[in-house]
Formats: sequence, structure tokens, C-alpha cells
Amino acid sequence: MNDYAKRVSALKSFEVLCYSLCIHLLTEEVLAVHAAQAALLDLFADEQFWRLEDDERTKRVRRRAIARSMELLSRSKES
Repeated sequence: MNDYAKRVSALKSFEVLCYSLCIHLLTEEVLAVHAAQAALLDLFADEQFWRLEDDERTKRVRRRAIARSMELLSRSKES
């Protein structure tokens, strides 16, 4: 399995957690999907994320999901 496939597989294990946090914070499915996708893409490219232990990765996923949700929430209120 190449590095790309390994990362995708690993991120799939965080997908439900990430989306759950986003939908809880945003309460709108479309915004939550966009926030979760953005968070997971951020993590995919984050080299430091891949060097963390599993419990630290979970914390990083939570922080990124919250950050992306808050970013989209503020943008949606501006428009």
C-alpha cells in the first residue's frame, strides 16, 4: 500500500468523529460536510499529524474540526 492509500485509510477512521463534531457545532449538514472535508484535507497534508501517536491524532482531529467549523460559521454569518 502506498503512502497516499495509507493516509486515506487512516483518515477514514477519523471521518465519523470529524463529521460528528462539525454537525454538532454547525447544525447544518451542508456546512458540516464542507467543514469536515476541509479538516480532513488539512490533516492529510499535515506531516506532523502523521508522526503523532493515535491519542494525539484524535486531539488534532478535534481541534481541526472545531477550527474549520468556526471558520465556516463566521463566513456564513458574514454573507
